[in-house]
Amino acid sequence: MGAFLGASLWITMATIVPGLVTIAVVYLALFICSPEVLSDFIGSSYFDSDWVLVSIAVTIMVLTQTLGILLEGFLVRRRLLGPARQEIPMPIGICHPKEDAVVLEPYEEYCGLYALLAQLSEHADAQGHLKRALAQFFLTNNTLVSYAVGIPLVLVLGIRSGLGLSGLEIAFAAALVLCLSFSYRVAVIRFQVMAKCLWAARAARRAAEEMARPAS
Repeated sequence: MGAFLGASLWITMATIVPGLVTIAVVYLALFICSPEVLSDFIGSSYFDSDWVLVSIAVTIMVLTQTLGILLEGFLVRRRLLGPARQEIPMPIGICHPKEDAVVLEPYEEYCGLYALLAQLSEHADAQGHLKRALAQFFLTNNTLVSYAVGIPLVLVLGIRSGLGLSGLEIAFAAALVLCLSFSYRVAVIRFQVMAKCLWAARAARRAAEEMARPAS
């Protein structure tokens, strides 16, 4: 756990936490649907070493992140994370003395994500708002993978038993479907919030550059 505490916020929320969710979902699926497989797995001599278990956990975390990147690309390309254009009310004085709304294009803001991050100074996000918004979006996106892995696993294990799905297995699969639905909705919300943070960071950077220019 000491290594986890020393990891950055980005790695923790985008890789470690979603990976742990995947491990929990797979464990519960095996515990509910095929406890004999789980007991054989845990009791196997191949897994006596803590290093082996840690390596498996890290592999699951990295695979969750990998699938999350693929899912993120799909959702963004298909524009499935909310409207492509929206008008956001802004109190007077935030973006311009006479402006009370801005037109935000979330997917366009997202396309410039890494270029903007590379250009921001060390103190541009001193309070960490942008970093948290980004990490929360990727956390939610990657946990979608966890639930998406669990649902077919429960179905396969239930069919494999030859007895059909029990009431508990159906309830667990339904709970995973609900978690997937809720998490997708949260991902949409967090994508829009992230786009607002990116717009604000870009606007603040542009304003700082204009103030730094010598008067003509």
